[in-house]
Amino acid sequence: MSEIRIARRQLLQGTLALGGITALGGLAGCSNEGRGDAGSQAENNTVALPTYIPNPDFVADLPGENGVSDTMLTYPADPQPATDGPPGDGQDVSAFALTNNPVPPAMDQNAFWQELNERLGFTLSVSLVPSGDYTDRFQTTVAGDRLPDLFTFWPKGIPGLPSLLQERAADLTELLSGDAIEKYPFLASIPTESWKSSVYGGRIYGIPIARGAQSSVVLYGRYDLLEEHGIDPAAQSWDDLYSMFTELSSTNTWALANVPMQIIRQSFGLPNGWSVDGDTWLSANEDERQLDVLEAGRKLVADGLVHPDTTTADNQQRQAWTVAGTTRFVEDTFSAWPAFANLSGDQDVDLDVILPPLAEGGGMAPIWRGAPTHNLTGISLKSADRAEALLGVLNYLAAPFGSTEHLFKSYGLEGVHHTLVDGDPVLNDKGKSETQLALRYLAEGPWVTYMPGRPDVAQSLFDVQTEAVPTAISNPSSTLFSETESRKGPQIGSALSDLEVDILQGRKPVSAWTDAVQTWKNGGGDAMRDEFAEAASAEG
Repeated sequence: MSEIRIARRQLLQGTLALGGITALGGLAGCSNEGRGDAGSQAENNTVALPTYIPNPDFVADLPGENGVSDTMLTYPADPQPATDGPPGDGQDVSAFALTNNPVPPAMDQNAFWQELNERLGFTLSVSLVPSGDYTDRFQTTVAGDRLPDLFTFWPKGIPGLPSLLQERAADLTELLSGDAIEKYPFLASIPTESWKSSVYGGRIYGIPIARGAQSSVVLYGRYDLLEEHGIDPAAQSWDDLYSMFTELSSTNTWALANVPMQIIRQSFGLPNGWSVDGDTWLSANEDERQLDVLEAGRKLVADGLVHPDTTTADNQQRQAWTVAGTTRFVEDTFSAWPAFANLSGDQDVDLDVILPPLAEGGGMAPIWRGAPTHNLTGISLKSADRAEALLGVLNYLAAPFGSTEHLFKSYGLEGVHHTLVDGDPVLNDKGKSETQLALRYLAEGPWVTYMPGRPDVAQSLFDVQTEAVPTAISNPSSTLFSETESRKGPQIGSALSDLEVDILQGRKPVSAWTDAVQTWKNGGGDAMRDEFAEAASAEG
């Protein structure tokens, strides 16, 4: 069993901060997370969101409050079925889904997949696409009119998404709105805030995968390697953190697997996407502190503190570098710890969370809360006549933590995919590979923090989130409508993102940012600002 441990240790006192994720720049923190819509915010407000009905049978070991996830230290003994039989209508189901893991063995070589189909009572075919390629592949699939029964999508970042959904996705409003959700009790346990991202033109077009705080970014550090060098990880300022990075870089090792731009932006006090003062909205892109942030990031690269291959590596590779010790720190989300555990194998790796200090000192910076919805699952318009049955399938896949369905979905078969260690299902290599069907991106209930066989990790994550999440700063645009964001946001955002990479790599001066932001404003940023402000006013 790996000795990965994620702990607070020497956190500074005061307000705390985390954020979104980038590789070398990327502007995840300034991506303007507005959700495009073919109708107005007022029209969206007319639809009754699904009634929130928490699962009465689930009792957390450590109940979360104020946005903190419920936490389990051990898996419940004697799991029982939460459903009364196979879901659906007996017909096969096809799905198109994003994944952040290596693609598993094909169905005919995958015992987990075969057993899943046996339990479902039909064949579930899943086409998996790495998240980095997903937007392009999704648009290509739509253009070819090849959307399968179920498909995952992000609530932002896809041009013309509202119109696309109205033309290609089943309208689920009558099946899910208000008390109609009671027919699907495990979907009803999804928090209301996440359902807001499923409404376009006053209609519901998807099932949200709730994340919220779990999508907030932290800086993971190899505390064991820090201890070997006698380094105290409790940095008091950005200069302290920079000095730590300098001490942990050498000829063949680097401090950082990526440029931690989210962490830097939080340290320097930038708003999460937008700041709002009364009725006045201001994009973080325009914040004058961006120049200091970019200079700090550029200096990390110029001084050789960042792995030189970070721009061509994916997130799995950057995680692997950190687990192997090639890099000592990586910026990633709270929800990333299972990936670190899978990568570590039998290695003894002491991986802890480091929260960023205020740049000038004086405590921790306020964290950036992740968006309430990670992605959504829609039903193809061509499968609209099966919508009730397909919602039943998604409800089955969202069965609560501790149920027989959840145990199998997450850990497969005992003795084949996992071993029980003091009652906890610990995945073996076969389980880590075969179970990666992206089922958690198709449907899932509220996030529960849990680490099989490592209650100390779960406790540490609960502790750091309890201190950090209640004071987290949300992006005020995360559930609001902006037609301009939907149509132009990806294009004008990519231009800024590309410039940021050029600045970090020394190809462009930091001063180039100012003119680029003005171009962004003229190209749609100001229109997005006005639309967000109008939407916020309409929402009340």
